[in-house]
Amino acid sequence: MLSGKRRYVIGVLSPVVGGYYFGRVLAGIARTVRPDGHRVVAVQTYPADLERDQFPDRPPGTAAVSLGQLDGVIVITTAVNEATLLRIDADGTPIVLVSERTASIDAPVVTPDNEGGTRAAVEHLIAHGHREIGFLGNLRQADIVERHAAYLATLVAHGITPRPEWLYRTADNQEASAATVAQALVGGPGLPTTATVAATDRNAIGFSRALRAQGLNLPGDQAIVGFDHSEAGARVRPRLASVDPHHDQVGELAVALLLARIRGERVAGQHLSRSTLVTRESCGCLDARAGTHLGGPLAQEGSTAWRRLGEVARATFDGAEARLGPGADLDSWLRGVQRLFRSAAALGQAPTQATLTSLAESTRALRPHPEALEQLIPALRSVEEEFRAQVRSGQAPTVPGERPSTPSRAARGRAVTHTATDVLVALSAGCTQTLLARSGQLERTIGDQYELDLDLLHGDGRAIRALTWLPRGHRGPATLALWTDAEVAPLSGTAPAPGSVPGPANRPANGPANRPADGARTLEIVGTTAVSRKATALVGTQLPVREFPPPALAGEGVVFVVPVTFGQSDWGMLAIGGGVDTHATSSRDKYDHWAAMVAVALDREDRLTSLQRQQTALAKAAARERALVLDLRTEVERNALVQDVALEGTWDWDIATGQVFYSRTWRALVGLPDDAPCTGIEEWTGRVHPQDVRAVQIAIARQLGGAAEPLDLEHRLLAVDGREMSVRCRATTVTDDAGIRARMIGVLMDVTGMPARERGGVAR
Repeated sequence: MLSGKRRYVIGVLSPVVGGYYFGRVLAGIARTVRPDGHRVVAVQTYPADLERDQFPDRPPGTAAVSLGQLDGVIVITTAVNEATLLRIDADGTPIVLVSERTASIDAPVVTPDNEGGTRAAVEHLIAHGHREIGFLGNLRQADIVERHAAYLATLVAHGITPRPEWLYRTADNQEASAATVAQALVGGPGLPTTATVAATDRNAIGFSRALRAQGLNLPGDQAIVGFDHSEAGARVRPRLASVDPHHDQVGELAVALLLARIRGERVAGQHLSRSTLVTRESCGCLDARAGTHLGGPLAQEGSTAWRRLGEVARATFDGAEARLGPGADLDSWLRGVQRLFRSAAALGQAPTQATLTSLAESTRALRPHPEALEQLIPALRSVEEEFRAQVRSGQAPTVPGERPSTPSRAARGRAVTHTATDVLVALSAGCTQTLLARSGQLERTIGDQYELDLDLLHGDGRAIRALTWLPRGHRGPATLALWTDAEVAPLSGTAPAPGSVPGPANRPANGPANRPADGARTLEIVGTTAVSRKATALVGTQLPVREFPPPALAGEGVVFVVPVTFGQSDWGMLAIGGGVDTHATSSRDKYDHWAAMVAVALDREDRLTSLQRQQTALAKAAARERALVLDLRTEVERNALVQDVALEGTWDWDIATGQVFYSRTWRALVGLPDDAPCTGIEEWTGRVHPQDVRAVQIAIARQLGGAAEPLDLEHRLLAVDGREMSVRCRATTVTDDAGIRARMIGVLMDVTGMPARERGGVAR
């Protein structure tokens, strides 16, 4: 049992390893294990070059990467098929599932509060006066099935009978499929609803954009609420109301349960992470406000403005549930703000610049959402009014450790107002710093991607494998391993000769018949940026896919393993140590882009190598052709001289094109003028005596069928003037480089009246 082990290797099998959903789940996992020094290996199970707007329901293959070295595995949604889950479970590896269920294994399941979040969304739309409320989504995913069931139950609970036409089915969770549904509805029967709950933000965004493009007014003609609280929803117009399932907290809960299972504790059943409803203009609200935490205590009637500020902060700070350092947790942040207002209301003291700077920094550390400031301002103004009311009523709060002072009520009221303004400025600074940091990160990422693309497309095979194309600012270890699909020795295998570069010959066949099962495949480590002696010694070695990446190449923290794939090409795996991208609009992140571009570069190198080989072969073939042309020209000149003095006519039949060259003597034998058009084989076979036609056809067919002996046949021929003549035809067949009959070359001799002994004894 692993219970005595202090540091574990946590595996995460995920369709992709970035974006606001998968990336945030991974971020929560990484944040939870970091203090204890556990390592995370995040394996992407879907190809690196997925279509932008679509995901397959299941990965093309199974994920065997790293399975031989993991202490526990978190499987996110549809990352692997059931056979892979059964194999992991049979190995005795603890498993936790995220937003996916299976009856085949006994594993705990972690999901956001789909029921509570959907219920809040539907009830909010009902509060706006809507009764015809639709549901938009793909019902092939467990999370969305739960959301749909909660939608139906909430309608029924409010006396509304759901109708079948209110269900808008999409092909997947992306924008394009939802836009297709919207276009079909508007262009056909029209929308039967006045509001819609979408199963994902991306569905909601595609749906709303298509409706607006068709001339509908949102939310007047259709109110919309999404599910995910992605940053993309804040950028559309009208801004998208959405349920925030706090995906990072889903990851935190999942890894906590997995660590418990690794330690031998009994953990099973379904576990919910809380959700929050965030209202925006798309639902009919005039501004953006964060609702209560649906998985925690609800705000009761008469709750204070202070409690409301805490609720808003908890909903709009991504790091609200994390301890990010001394004083950087939400409780410390709230106590700090409260202390500033207490000092102002009780003592008339305004905050110092150092205190405000510290507040701005702690606000930044809590990772505010892009619209956090918009929601914090009204909540903070309510706090200001509450403290001002206490000052006016003579109920000013006391400050522990401070002696009472006697400033006037007016002075203390002014201090509260000034404090509120200073706090708002500090919060603005903290939120703005976060937005500027994200903007700068995006700018750096775009620049890095551009340079990386150029380096890969211009680099040769050696540079690609040496990973010299990595962005200069990347600090984590990176390793490239390519498939060999050969029998492998242990890791102590022999490295390739110095200067050798694995070429296209090592590239695996992509056909299923030529490809072993994933668990049996092997990888060759062709390059790494890790600098330890153990790491560099591994370059050139081969290892089973279950053992990749080895610890010496993984580094600390999180290592991402992404397939190096593009189109029909599957080259291997790219392991990258680095941070989690949680702000991408789609699920793709930079590591996904890197892997796809490496595959493109390797494809390009493969094609260039193949073209170079073809060019060499063509040059040799051209040289041979030139020599043959010279020989043929000499032979033609020689034959022309011979034909002028001989009684034999020659012919050359190109079997592929059907064209026949007849010599001047041949034409003369049958009575044709020199300039007569004469290019078909029927010029000969069409003149054969009817009683000899079958014999000629059989002889020609035997030659085309591969007869070893040359054609040698005597038959009767009808000349142009109608006279009958006896001829002897001799021919040989020439094959091309592929062994296919390409040409038949022969002579025709008039033997009419010639004694049999002079004809060479040829039988008809």
